[in-house]
Amino acid sequence: MIDELEKVRGTMAENNIRQKINKGDYIVSKHAMDRMSERKIPLEKVINCIAEGKTIEVQIGKELNDIKILFQEATKDKAEVYAVVADRDKPVIVTVCRTKGEVWEHVGNVLKRREMHK
Repeated sequence: MIDELEKVRGTMAENNIRQKINKGDYIVSKHAMDRMSERKIPLEKVINCIAEGKTIEVQIGKELNDIKILFQEATKDKAEVYAVVADRDKPVIVTVCRTKGEVWEHVGNVLKRREMHK
């Protein structure tokens, strides 16, 4: 039952985030801005990643019961970028990363976290 509830909450969060991102109703955290600058990832690519990319993970916080969604970029090739977005009234782009082989593996066109990093 709890797994089903978490799945529903994750789907609702994903839909809310995509809807708000498409309307331009979101916040980019200072941390995300710093990482985008450091990793040379333009905001347009991040927005496209969230709006059009695949959901690769749903994180439900144990203490705060908050939800974060990880979106990989929309590409037919191997994804190089993913974004972490917190589901809020105004979704918050928490961070933006480049994929690292030691943490992520490509299964088809979808990023999967390696077992040792779960």
